[in-house]
Amino acid sequence: MADCCSNGSCRGHIPVEEIIRDCDRLFNEENTAGLGEHLRFWRRKALELGDKKGELSMLNELVGHYRMNRDEVRGRAAVEEALALIAALDIAQTLSAGTIFLNCATALQSFGSCQQAAALYQQAEACYQAHLAAEDERFAGLYNNMASVYVDTGAYDSAERCYGRALDILKKSGNQMDLAVTYINLAQLYDALDPENARIETLLDQAAACFDNAEINGYYAHTCRKCASALGYFGRFADEADLNQKADAFYGRK
Repeated sequence: MADCCSNGSCRGHIPVEEIIRDCDRLFNEENTAGLGEHLRFWRRKALELGDKKGELSMLNELVGHYRMNRDEVRGRAAVEEALALIAALDIAQTLSAGTIFLNCATALQSFGSCQQAAALYQQAEACYQAHLAAEDERFAGLYNNMASVYVDTGAYDSAERCYGRALDILKKSGNQMDLAVTYINLAQLYDALDPENARIETLLDQAAACFDNAEINGYYAHTCRKCASALGYFGRFADEADLNQKADAFYGRK
């Protein structure tokens, strides 16, 4: 497997762990503009140093950042550059590549490229199957995202199966935030098929309950924001307000 410094062009490494810690801080502050500048700065530093692995780490973070901020132009460019680096580094069969494939697929799907996303999800699944136990939590994220491609392409039975697999994993792992998101995803699927489906309210009840005893951190606040609007869509305005208040409390707002 190729090493980024094997040709002598690597003149140093960016401090990836420290950079990611700063990313977490900016994310927890909802400082999206600062987060983007932070990542672009360190991506440039990695380029200057010839640190291809560090650059790939920054591109992976930028892919997610651009997706969340609906920046399609820069998001697509970051996906292409990340995939090119995976090929250049000859790491396409690794676990870390699987995570990047998943991240890139999620971004492309959000930009409307479902066929490209589906192919990358399959690559991610192959990497995960080669390196992870079947009950590993990372499969839940993969199945949730694969399901959303099936929803977008009308393969609703396949979507339901993927959501079910994600739920099985998350119930065992105890990841309350991802569990809440999965319950809502499944409720949205049933709503698209039949708004009168009795399972919808049960799933929404289960999603709302996930926030009662979960660890309060940046991901908790982010998930509150993410799920609040979905619950509001279903007319559960008290739950929507409650989750937004929880997020506001974390971010120090009144």
